[in-house]
Amino acid sequence: MSDMVRRLAWFLVASSLIAYSVFLIAGGLIRAQASDASRIVMVRDYSEPGVHHLSGMAMVPKTCTDLFVATEQISPTRFALHFTTWEHPSIDCATEDTPRAFEAIVFAGSVGVQFVGDLEGDPLTVVVVPVYQKKN
Repeated sequence: MSDMVRRLAWFLVASSLIAYSVFLIAGGLIRAQASDASRIVMVRDYSEPGVHHLSGMAMVPKTCTDLFVATEQISPTRFALHFTTWEHPSIDCATEDTPRAFEAIVFAGSVGVQFVGDLEGDPLTVVVVPVYQKKN
């Protein structure tokens, strides 16, 4: 009887360790995928000859955080969008991802332009969607 209890105890210990390991690994993967989704910035690009009007939304870490964007020309066809944040010091806020809108203007050719981005120095995935408007 004691041999059966000892085996049952070892089985419970081993299965608990395996379950906890799976929880840690799967939880880490799920958190990594969720944080990757917040690192993607969709940018609408309405371009006219020589001008790109960029707009979109980016996620900031807190509800009281404002978002600012600056552009930098890296090469003749490559531009960087540098996003910075500023927190209101006198407002209580929650730590949760919050969307913030942005707009920027880049003076570049109409075709062959690439955009990269970063938020406070951390790289972002920038997905540019061209917007075509019909002229009246």
